[in-house]
Amino acid sequence: MNNNNNMQHTWHSKDDKSNFKLSQQYLTNSLIENTNNNNKSTCVFSHVPKTGGTSVEYILAKNFLPAEVLHVNAPDLLQLPEVISMKKQMPKLLCGHHPMHGILYQLLKDQPVFHFTMLRDPIDRVISYYNYVKGKSDHPMHKHAAKQSLQAFFHDNPSPELRNGQSKRFSGHLHSGVIDDAGLIDISIEVMNTCFSLVLTTCLFDQGLLLLNNRLNLTDLFYQNKNISAKYIKKSQLDDGTLNLITEHNQADTALYQWAKKHCLELINSEIDQTTLNQYHAVSRSPQPA
Repeated sequence: MNNNNNMQHTWHSKDDKSNFKLSQQYLTNSLIENTNNNNKSTCVFSHVPKTGGTSVEYILAKNFLPAEVLHVNAPDLLQLPEVISMKKQMPKLLCGHHPMHGILYQLLKDQPVFHFTMLRDPIDRVISYYNYVKGKSDHPMHKHAAKQSLQAFFHDNPSPELRNGQSKRFSGHLHSGVIDDAGLIDISIEVMNTCFSLVLTTCLFDQGLLLLNNRLNLTDLFYQNKNISAKYIKKSQLDDGTLNLITEHNQADTALYQWAKKHCLELINSEIDQTTLNQYHAVSRSPQPA
């Protein structure tokens, strides 16, 4: 019991900046491009909320044994870090909401890691986030969205996810610190380049799964959309004022998303032909995740 208390106290005593540096150091040294020839590696999916990640987690989980999979989010892991070692061996698949300043990467015991994530157009993501919170009565921010317009909800800014949440997540500033857009862009793109094996985008969901398959040798890519938010409002219904407001406060996320999309398209063009994509669509075709 004392050991657990000491471990928990250690995590709580580190600030986000320190944890970010430790995560960056570990991933830079342990990252692998694929798992084809490495049976001792761990696949870590850093799930950004409202990017279609629940569907990705569903697909991934089907390709591993239940004993090999651990789904845990950063707040729970912070409270009980020993959960990662409760199984007989380190999980081969680890999924959850883990910012770069979380403690996850300090618990992986220096083993090889295939680390990937999925990004989304920030306007689409904010709309999806609002719809999700509005439709989930037990969500802690439901009261902010239940009787408010998207514009009023955004003005209240009840969540750090609404304003450059993706770039802040990957630069270590989601929960603390002040940094300008230029700094967010530079750090988050550097992290994408040095700490991730693969960066996908929601708008290229099926193509991204095929890229992932090339690196993980998955056996089952069939999926149905998971965790779909009710569409209380659609992008086409937003007035220019609301669109401009969201855009203004998500400049860094827009730049990061555009970088990721360009990079993803380059990989798709070099690895996936139209015949392969058509064949995949013939056996697994679903609308884009919401």
